[in-house]
Amino acid sequence: MGYSRCQRYEPLPSFSSAVRVFLRNIPVFENFNKTIPMEITNIAGLSEPIKRLIEVISRGVGNISEPYLTKKNADAKAYEIKVIADAVTEGRKKLTQPEYYNGKVNIILAEEKPDSVPTLQNRMTARLEHQTQCNQQNIEAICANAAEELSQETSAPDEKPEPEWISRFFEISSGITTEQLQNIWGRILAGEVKRPGSFSLRTLDVIRNLSRKEAESFVKLCNYVLRSGDKMFFIYPKDTIFANKCGLTFNEILPLKDAGLVFESELEYSFNPSKVGETSHLIYGPLIIFIEREKDTLKLGSNVGLLTRVGIELLQLVNIQPDMKYIDIVCKSFNKEGVKFAFAKIKNLDGEKIEYENKTYKMP
Repeated sequence: MGYSRCQRYEPLPSFSSAVRVFLRNIPVFENFNKTIPMEITNIAGLSEPIKRLIEVISRGVGNISEPYLTKKNADAKAYEIKVIADAVTEGRKKLTQPEYYNGKVNIILAEEKPDSVPTLQNRMTARLEHQTQCNQQNIEAICANAAEELSQETSAPDEKPEPEWISRFFEISSGITTEQLQNIWGRILAGEVKRPGSFSLRTLDVIRNLSRKEAESFVKLCNYVLRSGDKMFFIYPKDTIFANKCGLTFNEILPLKDAGLVFESELEYSFNPSKVGETSHLIYGPLIIFIEREKDTLKLGSNVGLLTRVGIELLQLVNIQPDMKYIDIVCKSFNKEGVKFAFAKIKNLDGEKIEYENKTYKMP
């Protein structure tokens, strides 16, 4: 069939100049189905994280082409629609029954019998082709999200993602169809490129069964998660988050427990007895909360909900938006005589070394 050649896909505006130069030198596609192999040896000038991403994708799916690294922009989509429309119009002139359905132009020749029933073999082939095309589109969308996530990075570690992890990732991600979940999987791929081991195989399996609604609920919950050392928790919502109308309901928490992101039972988190002048702290997204002792104090404790290891790994994908009312709740939960509270914006966080701006004191 006489398609005119497709418009080249432009890279995202946020891509580095090296990525732009490289992608613009890839030949234009001759038709919708043709892909052009891009060998790893042809990536001189790209940033190390993008090179590593290309290597990981190649190990997962073989040779890769431009759509793996770029999202189709509005102009390219409009051009594609125009080409399809022209093909249908041309078919109406020369043939009998042109149709457009599910991204394909289907033309029935005059000598064909429209009422003929496809054979079992034909139906099977059509189904497998359709599934393969859908899986390919899903993988390319996820890889494009990963490339966007890595576009501002400048370095990559010596360690590389494990072959088993790469295989499992592409096996699972090929079935991810919704845009929001594809964005999450793109960030997971980028995160594993930046720091191999960030996401376990168990986490991949949990996310595989995560619905869009559950993902949205988890993002909501993350906006109330505090960190102390390697523990990630939230003040138990029975009399805090829900009562404060912070936008999270009890019915949204339950599926997160079933999904393995939150432990079933509430626990107590406590600070040990401390001497006068000692200070404890909690990390709350971009903020640090200080708990200062003006006198000797006994244990400070509160009932909390605790994230599982899978929940902790997923937390790094979320940009926490602090709720200032929630800081008041945290202060009240740990309040005792001789304790005062403050918070500050974090300037730099490197392990246990924290640089922060001026403190603001809170009255519990």
